[in-house]
Amino acid sequence: MINDNKKEKGVVLYHSGAGSTKFIAQLITEELSPFFDMEISHIKNEFNNEKLNRYSFVVFGFPTHHAEPSLSMLEYVSGLNKFSVSPKAFIFTSYGLYPGNSLRIFAKFLNKKNIRVLGSEEFKSPASDGVLLFPDKLKFMFNFEQNLYRKIKNFAKQVVSCKTSENNKLPPYKWYVPLNNLIKPLGEFTYGKYKKNISADTDLCIKCNKCIDNCERNAWINISEYPVFVVDKCEFCLECIHKCPVNAISFSENMKNKPRLNEKFFKTVKYEQL
Repeated sequence: MINDNKKEKGVVLYHSGAGSTKFIAQLITEELSPFFDMEISHIKNEFNNEKLNRYSFVVFGFPTHHAEPSLSMLEYVSGLNKFSVSPKAFIFTSYGLYPGNSLRIFAKFLNKKNIRVLGSEEFKSPASDGVLLFPDKLKFMFNFEQNLYRKIKNFAKQVVSCKTSENNKLPPYKWYVPLNNLIKPLGEFTYGKYKKNISADTDLCIKCNKCIDNCERNAWINISEYPVFVVDKCEFCLECIHKCPVNAISFSENMKNKPRLNEKFFKTVKYEQL
């Protein structure tokens, strides 16, 4: 006998660097759990077409890098086959300064795989680069937007109230993007130089290999006494820098003692900022 009261299944798939996107993904999952049988997973856990077809809908979450979706998330979607039956999807992004057309770009990417985007949202989050580069007194660099939890609730309502027959909803074009494109090459050049300087301080490194184990792009490898950084594989998500337990990884001498967006930080956020 079929149980008509059985909840629909949904999954939140995310890519996260320093941790803001993961944090938001967890809150969204909590908000949706009373209505659906929810799961949450990082994209590295091999969610192929067959696996995604098990769910009634998918929520994709990713950080915005230089006003575009993270490279890892784009590569993940590129690896999917085109769906014969269009799945329902909802998308969100975390961003430090401004999101640009990140959501719109990603929605079009999903559309190429015949995935319908039925809702979207963007969340102002701690600047994973800014907290390392700018003075600690600039507290706004460490903060989520004040109405984060309200926006998460509203995003969850989009999912709950969505009808299966709804058409694709492309996120709106941002008027300021052409202006951003004028300075974008300078930012990419600057961050390219920072990326080349990433290294582990052998005086601080405790050889825990967390940087090696956590990096899905294999930008840290174990071929020496200490972890070795492979710059060509890095997308500058800064996970290794923020998650190193002894702050041994950096790209500048000035940032070695800077606060990190680590597990302790996000636990504090949940109880103080929300």
